Amino acid sequence: MSLSDQLFVERIVKKSGSSFYWGMKLLEPSKKRGMFAIYDFCRKVDDIADNSGNKISKQNKLKEWKKNINLLYNQKIGRNRLLRELAFSINKFKLRKEDFFAVIDGMMMDVSKKIQFPSKKNLKLYCTRVAVSVGLLSIRVFGLKSKLGQKYAYSLGMAFQITNIVRDFNEDLKINRCYIPMELIKKYKVEKNLRLLKKNSKIQNILQDLLIEANFYFLKSDKLSENFDKKKIVGSEIMKLFYRTLHKKMFNKNIHLNKKIKLNYIDKLSIFIRFILR
Repeated sequence: MSLSDQLFVERIVKKSGSSFYWGMKLLEPSKKRGMFAIYDFCRKVDDIADNSGNKISKQNKLKEWKKNINLLYNQKIGRNRLLRELAFSINKFKLRKEDFFAVIDGMMMDVSKKIQFPSKKNLKLYCTRVAVSVGLLSIRVFGLKSKLGQKYAYSLGMAFQITNIVRDFNEDLKINRCYIPMELIKKYKVEKNLRLLKKNSKIQNILQDLLIEANFYFLKSDKLSENFDKKKIVGSEIMKLFYRTLHKKMFNKNIHLNKKIKLNYIDKLSIFIRFILR
């Protein structure tokens, strides 16, 4: 592990333009380093799931990541910069192997079969793997290992991922994915046709139902956050502010389905400054 490894991973995170980079800027150096390694790992496995390529190839790449994580927990030195940074994070913050594996298993759900109209139970499983598991890794970096910390990570992970599902609804349709649960499809009597789904006027009601659920988890995380030292949850709370702003851009509004809702640089800078000054 070297400074060049650390800077290399940090540059990747910064270059991504993600709100995550802003959210971690206020952390002390070792925690920021740990979070950047976790983020880059998540980006790598997410890219495998989302990029073009055949299913077998993607599955093999994800399996290779499981092997790499296993090696790190057996004290084998990583073969590349990210793996070496992950080794630092695992040892420094006692990150759990099962949380890394859960993230990979979530990506495997995307790869093994295109997710379309899952049951609420399966959607919750998916969100738990791809988002809550990231939260469980993160709270160890932040120093929250209690049951309350785990509940906080769960609430934030669910809020973030459901918000993502609404934001990415149109993009997902283009790659034959749809995370809208079957229960909502039945509730609004909408035909299960990906090609026609976007044109159905009831889709706005469905997306708003999902945003209501996301808001429930945001509010739950607010309550749970009162139990923690505010300095420990700076990173997660600023991320929540980013996601909440994104959520507000869609909540109780007619969502423009042909234009991806996102935060621009001014939005991010404004949120960052507001957070510092509050």
